[in-house]
Amino acid sequence: MDLKFTFNGGTQASEHSHDAGTGAAPGIPLPFSTVPAATSSVLELHARLSGGAVVAEALSGDGVSYASAEVERAAEPGDAAALGKAVRSALARAVAGLEGPLSEAVTSLVLDLGGAEAEALRSIGIAVDETADPRAVVDDALQRRIGVAAGTPIAF
Repeated sequence: MDLKFTFNGGTQASEHSHDAGTGAAPGIPLPFSTVPAATSSVLELHARLSGGAVVAEALSGDGVSYASAEVERAAEPGDAAALGKAVRSALARAVAGLEGPLSEAVTSLVLDLGGAEAEALRSIGIAVDETADPRAVVDDALQRRIGVAAGTPIAF
C-alpha cells in the first residue's frame, strides 16, 4: 500500500517522486479540530442554580458547550442582590472563556433561577417587563460588565 500525504497544499508530484496519479487531492485539510463543532447558528448563554452556586454555560442550539463558569453565592438563598451579582459574575466569566468572535455571537441569555429571575435582574439594574417579549434585554451597563451586546434578549 502506498500512502501519500500533503500538508501544505503543494502537489504530490512536486514533493514526492511517487506516481502522482493516485491518492488524495493535494491541499485538502485534515478533518481534525480542537474546538467543539456545532451546526447551529444559535449561541445561548445559560445561567442556572446548582446547589449554592450559579453556573453559567455558553451552549449552541444543538447542545455543544463552548465555555462554562461557576460562582458561589455569598448570601442567603432569598437575597436577590447577591443572586444578581453572582449571575452577572458567572455570565462574565463564561463569556471570557469564549474564544475570539464567539463572545460577540451570543444570541440570547437564558436564566433558570428557580423563580427569582426577575428580582435578580432588577437588583443589577435590568428593566423587566413581564408583559413584553422578551421580558428583559441586556442594557449598556450589563454589556460593559459581561461583554454581551446591548439589546440581546434575556429569557426566563
